[in-house]
Amino acid sequence: MLLSKGNLVLAACLAVLGCKDSGGSGEGQALESRSSQVDLSQASAGFFAHYTRVNSVDIPEKITGPYADIIVNLEGKGKLVFARDHSYRPVWHFGNNSNPVAHLADISSDANTRFDKSNDFSYVRILEQSDEKVVIHWRYFPKANATMGRDPEGVVHEIYTITRDGNVTRLYRPGTDTITDWDVRRGAIIQTMRLTENGIADVQNKSGELQAGVSQSNGNAIVNYTPPGLPVAHWKFDEGKGTSTVESLKSATGYIDSHGGDWIAGVSGSALFFDGYRSAVVVAQDEVPIFKEALSIEAWINLAAYPWNNAPIIHQSDNMGNEGYYFGVSSDGKLLFTVNGKTLISDSVIPVNQWVHVGVSAEKNLSLYINGVLDKSQSYDVNLSTPDMPMIVGMNNSPLPATDGVRESELNEFNHFSSIFGIEGAIDEVAIYKHSLTSKDFYDSYNGFLLAQKKAPDPSFTKRQLPDLEKYPQKFGGIYTKLDFHDAWDNLWRVTDNEDIVVRFDNKPISYVYWRGTSHGMNLVTDNRWMSDQSVELVIPDPDDPETPVSVNPIVSLAEHMSDKAALRTHVRMIENTPARVKVHWRYAAADVFDLLVMDTAYIDEVHTIYPDGVAIRDVFYHPAADEGGVEFYQDFQWLLGPGQKAEDFLNYNAVSIAGLKGDSSDIIYPISLDRPSDGADPSPLPGNIAVLNSQTNWKVFGVSQAGGFFPSANEESSEHIDFLGGIFPFAGPWNHWPIAQIPSDGRFSVANDRVSHFAVGNLEAFEYGSGSMMYGFTQGTPVDLQDLAGSWISPPVIDAVQGVKDNAITFITDERAYSLTSDGVSGDISLLVKANDSSPLVNPSLIIRQWGTSKTPKVKFNGKALSDVKLGIIRDTDGSQTLIVWLPVTATMDSSIEIIRDSVGER
Repeated sequence: MLLSKGNLVLAACLAVLGCKDSGGSGEGQALESRSSQVDLSQASAGFFAHYTRVNSVDIPEKITGPYADIIVNLEGKGKLVFARDHSYRPVWHFGNNSNPVAHLADISSDANTRFDKSNDFSYVRILEQSDEKVVIHWRYFPKANATMGRDPEGVVHEIYTITRDGNVTRLYRPGTDTITDWDVRRGAIIQTMRLTENGIADVQNKSGELQAGVSQSNGNAIVNYTPPGLPVAHWKFDEGKGTSTVESLKSATGYIDSHGGDWIAGVSGSALFFDGYRSAVVVAQDEVPIFKEALSIEAWINLAAYPWNNAPIIHQSDNMGNEGYYFGVSSDGKLLFTVNGKTLISDSVIPVNQWVHVGVSAEKNLSLYINGVLDKSQSYDVNLSTPDMPMIVGMNNSPLPATDGVRESELNEFNHFSSIFGIEGAIDEVAIYKHSLTSKDFYDSYNGFLLAQKKAPDPSFTKRQLPDLEKYPQKFGGIYTKLDFHDAWDNLWRVTDNEDIVVRFDNKPISYVYWRGTSHGMNLVTDNRWMSDQSVELVIPDPDDPETPVSVNPIVSLAEHMSDKAALRTHVRMIENTPARVKVHWRYAAADVFDLLVMDTAYIDEVHTIYPDGVAIRDVFYHPAADEGGVEFYQDFQWLLGPGQKAEDFLNYNAVSIAGLKGDSSDIIYPISLDRPSDGADPSPLPGNIAVLNSQTNWKVFGVSQAGGFFPSANEESSEHIDFLGGIFPFAGPWNHWPIAQIPSDGRFSVANDRVSHFAVGNLEAFEYGSGSMMYGFTQGTPVDLQDLAGSWISPPVIDAVQGVKDNAITFITDERAYSLTSDGVSGDISLLVKANDSSPLVNPSLIIRQWGTSKTPKVKFNGKALSDVKLGIIRDTDGSQTLIVWLPVTATMDSSIEIIRDSVGER
């Protein structure tokens, strides 16, 4: 998302100094205040794993939150620690001794120090834990830099399965050049060991590779048809497997450079699928025909999306076509042919997701054909000069900028850059001629093929679409999974089956989704409508400005989670996953599209606490701003459009309704333009800190800020190519430089509805108030229906301790929407008095009861009545102690009582 002029200033202020919070109490800021002192020399009773922060003189605490590290406690034997001071390499602590596990990767620095200095690219997660085993995932780059991280062989994943008796199975999985090798775990090692009171024992290694199955060819039946005339080269792509393809007439070899997964069913036999970022077929110059006076080409193509700029079906050129020939597709889906600097572009647009026959004839005229019909022609005497370079199918050989960049005239050098890309889709049956084909030739070729096949060719691959969430059960809880988008995109990455997180709810078709495709940011999804959000967004100031602090790195760009397109510095973890709540930790860095940090401390920790009622609190903590009281810009309602979706499919012009804590709500009718003051300052927001997004779905997304107002997105920055109900697009966007896209751009307007894109409707003034947290959720009502819920969070009722609370201290943690207290360890049961009223209502409260001291859950009463639908969970706090989480589905506007009754005192 791009910032308005006013927000640019705010973001620059944040990047340099951090901007002070302007209001709110900021009680109980979870991320900055809670750090645990952990004794690693002694193991506690029990077998369990927990998140914590192991303090170290070497680690800059400024850039890490309370959940940075993991400790696995083993039954009094010791602690297996995954901590930052070794870039999360596990170290076995037994008594006063420690023993790190041996590195299996080739680490370029001292193995006993942290090789990833700031733990930029390393992380650990607890994937699973029970009474019998704990499963930990460690991801790292052996050469800890962004360049190596983009190399598919530059990543390593390790999975540790630790059992109660101290046995460990370690699966080491290095990245592989192709997805084919990744799927069979090429280079993997399975290591077993025992953790004992005397150290690590019985270490054994064996191959962890899986036996590759028999390679199966992918293809339809071969269609017997005769190309017109006599081609000098015919690339049929009928091998169906392998990493090369052979031309059928003179046996020239084309070498396939790709991530794998190239072969699909074609119009005849098999075809090649191109991912748009790496896939190419390269044929050496001495194996391709030489053209001088005439040239014709025909091919079948099936576009998954239109390219970012011109992309070739086949070419032997300097990429710009100034020398040689270039037959391809433009960014708006038109067929084009360039020969020695002269270009012809079709009038017609090639449709996506279907096989299309395309052709060009070049001699006295340049003529383009689509499905056997002449589309466009012009006079031009061809005099080919073939450059000294190979012939390439599907990929450019030099960088181009994507078309339709935002702010190109103002900040092009900093915001929209060139890269090498190609066709995204399939290519089959490429025939090349040294003479000019006639209109009849192209007509006969297209129709002759259809007659021979006896039907139109099938699409051959699944259409791209946002991940399907309905396969996950409607039961409250978080799920580690790997969300699928499309094979060609999914194959770009070497990730485990636990890359993403989906949180589902009891009997409600709603989800919170943390997906690599959206840089792991939070998405609220219902009826396949995705609402995403902004992150901390920063403009990096000019390093040559004398007022810019030396801590700012010497680059000028825009930094946000959207810039991390390869998810190098972003990850998500479930800190809690119980029936009472799910707590998701999202960590990312403020880096630009070239993976450069704003400054060395520019990291953000967000903790999202999600409750069974579908309400989540998003706590945002930007570390450089910690001393100044909070964060600034991070919230912006952004809808995602899947391929083929349009905004009018689920929105009307009254796209947002807003209200305050009291009074009526009002609709915002788009397009809207906020009046700017004459002095150029930011316009005032519309009053209201509760916003409901009026999607045409049963459940609607809402947001609540702690105070302030709502800034609607004006359509001053919107695509001229995308309409809304036949008129101008009324919102900001849509842009398709994010999500999914891998181009180095922080602003590119959509030119069609062919890709995943996003558009913005506005933001709540979350950045000026409170402790850096926002409320989100789903509703079937209006903003007025949410006023009590919002009030219970913004102005929560006081709860007094009657019995069983240490020091009678109860604190409301705004950033978790929960009351925090500690059991006194004496009284057993806990009694509380809630002082609720109309101004401070109680709505579905949550209790965090620390030092609970047992794995047994209690009975809960509200106003003397036992609750059957209360949700309870036992977690390990950052100090390893047992903590009880209670979520009560109750409401009240008068004094009420809560009782927590232990079944038995045991296990203390």
